[in-house]
Amino acid sequence: MLKDFRCGSCKRLLARMGENTELQIKCARCGTLNHVKALEPRVIARERDERC
Repeated sequence: MLKDFRCGSCKRLLARMGENTELQIKCARCGTLNHVKALEPRVIARERDERC
């Protein structure tokens, strides 16, 4: 499932993202450098769920 990634400053749509670990993108409208990083890698989350 894709999620919208918007500029933190002007809210312009920058990308639609699926699973990722890190994304850095500069907004073409306002020039703000936006950064997203996964809180927990997907592999570790799956392993944790299998143990429970």
